[in-house]
Amino acid sequence: MSHIFAIVFSLLLVTALFSIYSNFVMRFRLTKRESSRDKLVWWRVSSDKVGEMYQELFPKSFLPLSGQFTFWLLIAVAFVVLFAAIWKRL
Repeated sequence: MSHIFAIVFSLLLVTALFSIYSNFVMRFRLTKRESSRDKLVWWRVSSDKVGEMYQELFPKSFLPLSGQFTFWLLIAVAFVVLFAAIWKRL
């Protein structure tokens, strides 16, 4: 059982790190494209807003989907863990 936990935890960790990395890449690229004097505007808005704008500017990029994928993966893993805990109690 501990091997399964280690594998799932490692996969979640790698996915979370990829999501963080992709968020930083999107913010850096949007900051470089910003024409106003306030270059830090993309560091003050939510990740959803950054993802929406990035999708508009770079429509073929998969980076905005990484945040959504990480969120739904976390929800799915939490559901599986909850289901397994309930199943084990029965």
